[in-house]
Amino acid sequence: MQPPPIRHEWITDDGSRVTIRPIQPEDREIERAFVSGLSSNSKYFRFFSAIEELSPQMLDRFTQVDYPREMALIATVQSESAELEIGVARYAPGGFENSAEFAVVVADDWQGRGIARELLRHLFNVAEDSGFKRIEGIVLRANKNMLLLCRDLGFTISRYPDDAGLVCVRKELKTTETNTQRTI
Repeated sequence: MQPPPIRHEWITDDGSRVTIRPIQPEDREIERAFVSGLSSNSKYFRFFSAIEELSPQMLDRFTQVDYPREMALIATVQSESAELEIGVARYAPGGFENSAEFAVVVADDWQGRGIARELLRHLFNVAEDSGFKRIEGIVLRANKNMLLLCRDLGFTISRYPDDAGLVCVRKELKTTETNTQRTI
């Protein structure tokens, strides 16, 4: 299924022009390059393991999203010769009814500029419009920046059962009365 026609242009505080849009199968190469360019630390915080490259199966999974059940929004900038992915936020149905699990990661050179916050803001809007009532995730306790962002965005943070190195984050969404597509 085709992704919804969502596209948002945004200017960061430092004047960089960022586009936020759904990922598409044609984005396979920029997704591969994006993940490959992440630091070991950023990869570990996102994938909970020390991966070097995405496998072909992972690339398929990450770029061929099952819209509207799932969503993946990417943040891109235009370089002199190509579009570059600098961040991605995604959700998929969670373990509980009307809940979605989310993940977000931003390229190391682009962290601290509000990109994760902007991606998540738009992701939450799409999740709400799709009927999800809450969004949740698991975060490594060592990922202090992500935990600060979650607190700032109104997430409830709790201990993960049976693993002191993980925490659960959960946010109740403001569901709309009708599931009309909101422009972002």
